[in-house]
Amino acid sequence: MRTYYYISDLNKVGKEEEFIPYIYDKIRGWVVDQSNILMDRILGYDDTEPEDSTYRIGNLDRLDRITEITEQEALKKIEEMK
Repeated sequence: MRTYYYISDLNKVGKEEEFIPYIYDKIRGWVVDQSNILMDRILGYDDTEPEDSTYRIGNLDRLDRITEITEQEALKKIEEMK
């Protein structure tokens, strides 16, 4: 299964395929998201909050930065990046 996402604060497209997160790079194409950009937003993870904060996961500000999109929408946004 493949799910596509638009990351609005970074103007990037991401996808999750077989539980592996990817970010689209203009030069290299789909690359494994080793920086956890996609998953941090999916989970609402905010590393700017203090460690003892209850808002580290599920932070609404982070969750608002990502939107699930269709494959067609993802392809359109990728084309617009070129």
